Amino acid sequence: MKKILMMGLALLLSACSTHFSTTTQVDDKAYLLLTGNTQGAMLTIDDQPQINLDESNHYTQGDEKVIKFQMDVGSHQVEVQKNGQVLVKRKIYVTNGNTFEVRVP
Repeated sequence: MKKILMMGLALLLSACSTHFSTTTQVDDKAYLLLTGNTQGAMLTIDDQPQINLDESNHYTQGDEKVIKFQMDVGSHQVEVQKNGQVLVKRKIYVTNGNTFEVRVP
């Protein structure tokens, strides 16, 4: 009887040591999220041609207009201008799957 209990316990414990693996999927893009008063504003990212924020795709979150841009991972210079005046000028660093939010005053 003792042998049967020992064999049962050994089988039970050996079943707990099965192989287990996981897969983690990471987004290889980063995002810039603009909120606030974007009407009439122009966006420049890394000395690229300016983007008119009035013509950009947006969605509404609560009662606020939100504009989302996909970016490459890394360091970027972000500048928002309105009527020739610089409102935001920031150097940002974004990583995989990261969203960096900039509020336009």
